[in-house]
Amino acid sequence: MNSEFEKFDAVVRKVFSVPHDEIVKREKEYQRKRKLAKKKRVKISPASRASNGKD
Repeated sequence: MNSEFEKFDAVVRKVFSVPHDEIVKREKEYQRKRKLAKKKRVKISPASRASNGKD
């Protein structure tokens, strides 16, 4: 049976086996998608928020 350290060590080795260029590429893609999602988000005005649920 694997000890907690052995499990941790295996995960760390997998993470470190990924080339730095790949990590940078994935981070840029994540940031790009996040920026696009932020632009698509619907803006709610304070007046709309204040009257929300008051019919």
